[in-house]
Amino acid sequence: MIMWLDIKETSRNKRFLLFTLIFPLAWYVMMISMAKASGFFTMSNAYLWLSAACAIGIAGNAVVTFSKKISHTRKFYQLQAPHTSNYSMRCWLMDQIAVQLILNLAICVVIIGAGLLMQSLVFNLNIVIMLVLFSLMGIYLSAIGFLLGIFVDSRTLDALSMPLSMGFCMLMIRLDTWLSGTVITVIMMIQKFFPGYYLFDIVQKMILKKNLNDALLRFLLSCLLIVIPFMIIIIVQHQKHGPNLSADEVTQ
Repeated sequence: MIMWLDIKETSRNKRFLLFTLIFPLAWYVMMISMAKASGFFTMSNAYLWLSAACAIGIAGNAVVTFSKKISHTRKFYQLQAPHTSNYSMRCWLMDQIAVQLILNLAICVVIIGAGLLMQSLVFNLNIVIMLVLFSLMGIYLSAIGFLLGIFVDSRTLDALSMPLSMGFCMLMIRLDTWLSGTVITVIMMIQKFFPGYYLFDIVQKMILKKNLNDALLRFLLSCLLIVIPFMIIIIVQHQKHGPNLSADEVTQ
């Protein structure tokens, strides 16, 4: 019940609707329309633009919207869970992960639906694989949003919402697909530490029907890097509180 209430509340959030759903959808529709009108539309570009639009939407939701939700609500659940409810902090965290998966999937489905209606995409196994990869990247970005929500106060997150959204969009979208130059090369070197770089590589190889194993492995390894800050937090909390570390203490 609480999970569905969270989804309902987020879906009514104007910032969520505007920046994480309407903006990437409008950008994708604009790119497809311009390409078809100018005569340079290709299926390859359609899939790459789909990846970029989904990355924009997921980054906005997972990093900005989710971090602000965590920052606003974690104190409430820390106070409530041990004293007035059987709804533990661990259950709350699991529900938040499920909510993020559903919201990120909804963002991707809406954009894919637009592509299908515009006849710029064909529903096939590639689309299904991309949805799975987008979901994994969404979990990765949600973990970053969770860390921001724990360590950064709500007012700071409000002030940094646009820079955070744009910054992570830049890190998740492989810019050398369309641009070149020294600055782009430097940005690409940083992007290699993030899964978005390898996601675009996977999409390109799917289009060209090349082997995906190497790119897929790199994608999964880059996603696993998010485990490192959580391990550091657990070690620090373990040293601070002793061996009986709980999920509640990790979020304090």
